Amino acid sequence: MKKLLPTSTAGSLPKPSWLAQPETLWSPWKLEGEELLEGKQDALRLSLFEQQQAGIDIVSDGEQTRQHFVTTFIENLSGVDFAKREVVRIRNRYDASVPTVVGAVERRKPVFIEDAKYLRQQTTQPIKWALPGPMTMIDTLYDNHYKSREKLPGNSPAS
Repeated sequence: MKKLLPTSTAGSLPKPSWLAQPETLWSPWKLEGEELLEGKQDALRLSLFEQQQAGIDIVSDGEQTRQHFVTTFIENLSGVDFAKREVVRIRNRYDASVPTVVGAVERRKPVFIEDAKYLRQQTTQPIKWALPGPMTMIDTLYDNHYKSREKLPGNSPAS
C-alpha cells in the first residue's frame, strides 16, 4: 500500500565529531586523503542508519560529504576565486565573506555523482539529494566578472 504522506528530512544532519566539528559553519575536515573519503562514507552510512531508525521514508546523505550546502558545489566551478573574498549582504539579513566571480562560470565536472551512487548502494529506499539553486549560489558570490545578478544565473551551470 502506498503511504499517504511519506516522511523525509530537511537540511543537514550533524557530522560526527571525528569528521568535523559538529554544528560549525565551514568546519574544516579532521581527516585527509583516503581517510577523508572513508570518513565521509562512514558518516553517510551513520546518517542513513539514523534516518532508517527514525522511520524516515525518503532518505538523504544528511549532507555528510560536504562542508557547506552551497560552497561544495561552487568549489567545482571555474571562474570562482575562493582566495579573493568580498563581504556581501545576503538576503538583507547578514554579511558574509564570499568568493569572487573572476571569469566565466562553468561546471568543471559532475559534483555529487559519486556520493549519490554510494548512497544508492547503501539502501533500496527512495533517496533525495539537496542541491543549491542558481539564486542561492549567486547570493553567496561576489560578481566581479558579469557585474550583473541578472546575467550571472543565465551563465550558471545549474540554470
